[in-house]
Formats: sequence, C-alpha cells, structure tokens
Amino acid sequence: MELLACQPVIPPTRCRGDQLAWLGRLTREVEARCAEEPPDLVVLPELASMEYGGGAFACLGDLDDDLKGPVFERFAELARRLGCTIAYGTARRGDRGRHISQVLVGPDGALAGVYDKLHCAQFGASAEAAHFTPGETLLVVDIAGWRVGVMICYDLRFPALAGRLAAEGVELVLHPVAFTRDFSFASWHAFVTTRAMEHQQWWLSLNRAGEAWGHSLLCPPLMDEAHPTLDFGPQERWQRLTLSKAALAEARERLPLAADRRDDLAGLPLWRHGPRDA
Repeated sequence: MELLACQPVIPPTRCRGDQLAWLGRLTREVEARCAEEPPDLVVLPELASMEYGGGAFACLGDLDDDLKGPVFERFAELARRLGCTIAYGTARRGDRGRHISQVLVGPDGALAGVYDKLHCAQFGASAEAAHFTPGETLLVVDIAGWRVGVMICYDLRFPALAGRLAAEGVELVLHPVAFTRDFSFASWHAFVTTRAMEHQQWWLSLNRAGEAWGHSLLCPPLMDEAHPTLDFGPQERWQRLTLSKAALAEARERLPLAADRRDDLAGLPLWRHGPRDA
C-alpha cells in the first residue's frame, strides 16, 4: 500500500472562517504532494480540521460538521480530484452529540466510513469529556486490498479494542492522535510498538506537528534492528510510505504468536500464596 502520512502544523481555529482558510491551505498542500503519483491513502491526524484545545472546543458550534457540511465537502472534493481515499479527523455533529471522529472518504468522494472515538480523554492536557460523546461502533474497511482498522489516541490504552480489530483480520491500524507533552506522552510510543507487535500489524500513529506535539510513529509488525520504527520528529512532515504485506507474513513466520497463544487462560486454576487480602 502507498500512503501519504501528513503531520501538519495546525493553526488556531476559533471560527468557520479560520477553519476554511486552514483547510484551503491543507488541501492545496496535500494535492501538491500527490501531483506526480496519488497514493492509495492519505492520512491526517485527530481533529485535523481544527485546533486541539479548550479555546477551540469552546467554539465547536462554529467548527463541527455533520458529514454534509463544508469540512466534509472539502475533503470529498479533494478525494475525487486525487482518486484516492482520505482519512481525516473532525468534530462530528451526530444524533447523540458531538464526537471526535476519523472520517474516510473514498476515491469517488463518497463517505467510506466513520469512526467515533470510544474513549474521551479527561486527564493531563486533555479535556474532551465536557465537549464530546464517546462512540458506539468500530470501523474496519478494505482499502487497496488491505484490511484497515481505526482507533483514536486514548483508545490505544485499552487492549481489548486492539484485540477485536486483530480478530477482524486488520492488517493496518490507523491511529490518529493529538498527543501533547503531558505525562502520557512518554509512554505513547511504547504502547504503539506493543500493540503492533502483539497483533503483528502495521500501525501508523499520526500526530500534529509542533514542539509540543509531533513524533508520529510508523511501526512494522515486527520491530527489530533490521526493521526499526519511523519517528517523524517534531517538525511538519509529509511522509510517503510503502507498506508491504510480505512484512506481515515474515513477522508471523518468525514469531508464531497465533500458534503459541493460549486460549484457555480464563479457565486455568489460580494458585495463590499467602492471604487473599494481604
């Protein structure tokens, strides 16, 4: 699969005019990067259509989108022009409230899928729960012959979700994020590497750029000295990536987790030493 992974600097957006000006610059840059050869998939980070933070969250009435509005239309038009799938983050207005969503638009400009973040972060520099509603569905789609799953930022911390996507045959996980440098930043990459290797999938964990952000990570299904992760660094970066299914097969052959995994752990007896409540 051929990807364009976008780690952009996203400016302040406090009104629709700010947002549309930003989306105009963003879509022109993406189109220029794809001019010679469009990829199969263009990926943008969590809430890529707007600034992340309390200032912008207070203005969601002017920045959100219901998949019929100007944010969706900008990306749908771009997907049609490029003839590829685009995955972008937005504040989605739905029947149950607003969601932090990753929207997939197909090469024909039609909606190809939407994933609403299941776990809204309310710690450190994150204050999402007061503004957004958790999602209720998972998303797995086929893109260019690949089985692609989506989760967003804080969802990473809950292993059952990654396990469910793996059970659905997902080969590539798109993990758009808004990780800033609070206490959770230090463990982010370790979680991505663990999830990629325990389920033997490609993972693209994609952040926005900036000294307080950045460091998006591409992790292969088996990370070793010959197959390192790719750290994007803090600066704005537009990275073309080629992912191989051969790497999936090699990882699963070298490290046969599927054959060795025990499915009877819940039923095994537990031997305790010492008082139960000690």
